[in-house]
Amino acid sequence: MKIKEEQLHEILMRSGFVTKEEYEEAIKIAHDLEKPVVDILIERGIILEKFLGQLLAESLDFPYADLRSEQISPEILKLIPETTANEKRIVPLKKEALTLHLAMENPNDLETIEFVKKKTDLRVIPYFTLPTVLDLGLNLYRQNVEQDFEKVINQNVSNIKLPSGDESQIIKTLDTLLFYAASEGASDLHIESSGNKVIIRFRIDGKLKDVLALPQNIRDGLITRVKILSNLRTDEHRLPQDGRFRFKHRNDEISVRVSILPTYRGEDAVLRLLSSQARPKTLEDLGLNGKNLKAVQEAIKLSHGMLLSCGPTGSGKTTTLYNILSILNISSVNICTIEDPIEYGLPRVNQIQVNPEVGLTFAAGLRSVLRHDPNIILVGEIRDQETAEISIHAALTGHLVLSSLHTNDAIGAMPRLIDLGAQAYLIGSTLNLVIAQRLVAKICPECIQTLSLDSKLLETLKSSFGEDLPPSFKKKNATIHKGKGCEACNLTGFQHRIGIFEVLKISNSIRELIFKQAPTKEMEELAKKEGYRSMIFDGLAKVEAGLTTVEEVMEAVRK
Repeated sequence: MKIKEEQLHEILMRSGFVTKEEYEEAIKIAHDLEKPVVDILIERGIILEKFLGQLLAESLDFPYADLRSEQISPEILKLIPETTANEKRIVPLKKEALTLHLAMENPNDLETIEFVKKKTDLRVIPYFTLPTVLDLGLNLYRQNVEQDFEKVINQNVSNIKLPSGDESQIIKTLDTLLFYAASEGASDLHIESSGNKVIIRFRIDGKLKDVLALPQNIRDGLITRVKILSNLRTDEHRLPQDGRFRFKHRNDEISVRVSILPTYRGEDAVLRLLSSQARPKTLEDLGLNGKNLKAVQEAIKLSHGMLLSCGPTGSGKTTTLYNILSILNISSVNICTIEDPIEYGLPRVNQIQVNPEVGLTFAAGLRSVLRHDPNIILVGEIRDQETAEISIHAALTGHLVLSSLHTNDAIGAMPRLIDLGAQAYLIGSTLNLVIAQRLVAKICPECIQTLSLDSKLLETLKSSFGEDLPPSFKKKNATIHKGKGCEACNLTGFQHRIGIFEVLKISNSIRELIFKQAPTKEMEELAKKEGYRSMIFDGLAKVEAGLTTVEEVMEAVRK
């Protein structure tokens, strides 16, 4: 059910959560980006998703279903088949005696309610939920793919007679692999040679796991099929190749970034899966909160200067920068990016893909971007002196520059830029904020349990981190949380990931230390006096809040 803009405006003005100016700006941005205004209100942090859902549900006189916090068992989902749930845009929440609680996009849809009554032979209590939240519930469906996966693959493989593989069965095998990877929420699908087997691996929530082993004779067929889909050369087996293709998965279109690599045993492939439906998260969803969140929000309001996101590969730097760009993306500014690779297409943003083969490097692209009248520039990564110098000069001349840097922590960004050849006085004059981050697995909400913190582990934390520990970890009877392991999380105890951060605001006193090229230890001591908190502090605060485990945080900060 689509709520009219006039009705939405009236509800929000009456609530007091959104000002008239904020709503009018959101309407303008929604029109420019061709997106629903409710998405803009949530993405820009103008109103929390839960509050907006509750307000709209109250205005419709229905209870609100927050599927982000609801724990829906697989048995309940089986009451309504996935095809029906997708078609009708409904998700069963829980069953009490002869009553079914049902999340709906349109709780006034009496026809659907009657259909569910007859289908389940239960009384139905409808709940309102936001469309984006309902999508989360629909994603809980696996369509029994896990149980059927190996069976379907084995049937396809058994029908392959030719040494290199029968084409139709190869196509079915790859299609099944892609469908299952998308259903499981995998970010990457690996096809790797290992002796007389082809190992299929998925990366889920940052961790690789073996899924199954296939006969070696179908490897060439699978790789060739991937090349055909990606418009790559099928007769080239000695050089690496990169490409892209798309495929449909339920109601989503998945963009696949392909890397083919020749190895000693033959060609391997890694396929990166990117969902077109993945909307930008709020900064809070990423894991930023408290002083860290406030510092980022203040920094991105500035019209010039530089903001850096730091961390190793796979720490979520690009995701953070993309989400900041989504907040800054309004009609009154011109945004240009130079990236390698372009992860997602952003509306109204001029995105450039680095291509060293034709001379389009970060530095060369950045020079061209500066002639394109930008207000905001995203440089995917500062890798060399030339890129560093051009980025800094762009920040000096009235542009807001966002970029990433490979350093272990926020303090390390300054010496790293100096190592690249940047001048200290220019770094101090342009740098506004440095964000360092890692990703940690979130505890599964369906099997979370509370435990006492082991005394030996507590002593290790105290001796290693001392003053960086949150207050609760300095007490004797500290508690922590873990996931026991259940069907919802595939017995891992974890679902999804969240960022742990340290955010360094460049104050005038820290600028003075940068000018003097003071030791990082001196800079860190001053920053802490000004309120800076280390990444371990933020990670353990999230342990305290039941979001992750001590082990996850310890492993992440060591990277």
